[in-house]
Parts: sequence; C-alpha cells; structure tokens
Amino acid sequence: MTGRFTRLAVLADSGLLIAAVNRGDLHHGWATRHLLAARQRGARIVVPDLVVGEAYTKLRYDRRVSPRKDASIALTVFNLVDANADLFEVRAVGRAAFGRARHVLAQYSDQSFSYVDAVIFSLVDDDPGLNQVLTVDGRDFATYRFGHAVQIVVP
Repeated sequence: MTGRFTRLAVLADSGLLIAAVNRGDLHHGWATRHLLAARQRGARIVVPDLVVGEAYTKLRYDRRVSPRKDASIALTVFNLVDANADLFEVRAVGRAAFGRARHVLAQYSDQSFSYVDAVIFSLVDDDPGLNQVLTVDGRDFATYRFGHAVQIVVP
C-alpha cells in the first residue's frame, strides 16, 4: 500500500499550522523554526486536507484571533499551505480513512482522541515513510500505538 505514496518523513497536525499563522500563539516560534528547517533541508511536510480544515475552524472560532465578522486571519492557514506547495503536500483523506479512523476510535474508546487525530494515526500507520509528527499536543500521539517507529515532536 505504501507504493502509492511519496516517501516522506514528516506530518503536521493542525496545532503546527495554527501556531505558524498566529503570531500571538505560545508556540509560534517553535512552528516557524520547524517550517524553516524543513524548507532548508528540502523536506516536504504532509498535511491531511482535514487538518487544514480543522486549523481554519479553530482559528475562525477563536475570538482572540478572528473577529466575529472577519475570517481573513483564519483564511491565512489556506494561504500558508497554498503559497508553499514546495513545502507542504496536502494529502486528501479518502473513504478508507473514515473506516480506519472509526476503528481507532472504537479501539481507544477510553481515550479522548478526536476524529482528526484518528485519521492522522491511520494515515501515519498506512505510510511507513512518515516517521515524524509535528504537533503541539503530544499527549494523544504518545498514547496511540503506531505500527512503526514514529517520533512525536512537541514544543
């Protein structure tokens, strides 16, 4: 199954994208350092399309970031990904990920994983080339048992 994917090493969670576009975020410096380092190495960062949407939604409904009638700040997450196509590989989440994520959520029903977390776990498990996850919330990622070695990078 991994033959259809480009072998990449890094996947970003929504927390990295949110911190990168929000200069007021506690982890803004951490996020920008990782993005710059990936660019310097010529590495690509996988971002599931669902993660970009989650980052937009979190930014849009955070009143400290987005005024009630202005989505422009939240929209910058799409601009970040689109303007840096050499850095980000937006990976579509297909129908198969839905079933795998549902299985993860059932298997770990005693945990507080979000649906997006479960999709990320499934995508990483399906691609052994993904061996690093950049996230601001490593608690859930440390709990999940990946099918191969995965480094969880947190601030």
